[in-house]
Amino acid sequence: MTNYNSIQTYSIAILLLFLIIFFYKIMQFFKHFYPRSLLSRNRTIKKLKRLSWDDFERLSMELFAKAGWTVSGNEKKGADGGVDIWMHKKSFGYKNLSAIVQCKRYENAPVTIKVVREMYGLMHEYKVDEVYIVTTSRFTKECYTFIEGKKIKLIDGKILVSLIDKYS
Repeated sequence: MTNYNSIQTYSIAILLLFLIIFFYKIMQFFKHFYPRSLLSRNRTIKKLKRLSWDDFERLSMELFAKAGWTVSGNEKKGADGGVDIWMHKKSFGYKNLSAIVQCKRYENAPVTIKVVREMYGLMHEYKVDEVYIVTTSRFTKECYTFIEGKKIKLIDGKILVSLIDKYS
């Protein structure tokens, strides 16, 4: 067994400290090269409105996945028949839930009743339990009147930002 004097012990401690700091700095450096989640990078309405339509759909998928849904995007690109995201959630004691999502990344135009009615029709066509419509903008008053008593959830820009804060 080797006995170290105090100078050697301090030297080893300082060397270990420098190695720990060095590896920490290296990890911080490489962290910038790995993409962060869309949720953590886009926490304001302004940033959300700058996303491309497909990034907005991916952000919505990430959000619903963090909320406990099993999500899958629509395989078709372009005209998707109104459904951007398919979702399922296992529920204990209840039947499993299914839902569809339509994503509308608008600058300022509100989502109209036409979109909500279309999604309500698709809800029955695909026999899903719930519908979510997500937008960076807002919904017209008619949309809120129409969804009363229906399993349709409207997520406007303000609600979306609060959900991103909650789940990111």
